[in-house]
Amino acid sequence: MTGHYFSEHPQSSGKTVLLRTFQLGNHLTFNSQSGVFSWRKIDNGSELLLNNLTLPSKGTVLDLGCGYGFLGIALAKAYPELFFVLTDVNVLAVKLARSNCKLNGVTKNTRVLQGNLYEPVREQKFAAIITNPPLMAGKSVLQSFITGAKQHLLPGAALQLVVPKKKGLLSIQKMLVAVFGSWELVAKGSGFRVLKAINDQ
Repeated sequence: MTGHYFSEHPQSSGKTVLLRTFQLGNHLTFNSQSGVFSWRKIDNGSELLLNNLTLPSKGTVLDLGCGYGFLGIALAKAYPELFFVLTDVNVLAVKLARSNCKLNGVTKNTRVLQGNLYEPVREQKFAAIITNPPLMAGKSVLQSFITGAKQHLLPGAALQLVVPKKKGLLSIQKMLVAVFGSWELVAKGSGFRVLKAINDQ
């Protein structure tokens, strides 16, 4: 997995870009760099997920595999009453996400942690988990994303994720049924599907 963005120390050319966007009523700016997911532009799947999420009225939300922080930071800016934990295995992504939290003025209601899967939040349970999972990391990693979510969600809380229509969708749907018992199609567009599974235990 060397060189892939879902690794602790990915290869990077060092090239950087400044991404500017308007999301959920706010102007946002992100530093991005080669070696993180969708570093040249904001991913269409992430935008679809962002605009179709259901968030709790209070509590802490986990942005799992946060990359440079697009989802968690956009939500933290729009929902200052909620707290967002952003995690990623990629050391470069975590560095960028921390910088981007400062850049967008959301350090008070965010925390960025580095580590594999749910290791950085081992003892914590969340009011929601959101993710754009790394399909290229393979089925075993995706299975861990979904299995771990069940263990880290509060009762009644939901895992919400985005998946490309043509790659990995059926496999992830089967995983959601196996772990959660069911799933719901929340939105579709730009070749992506947003799915939600609720922890009913």
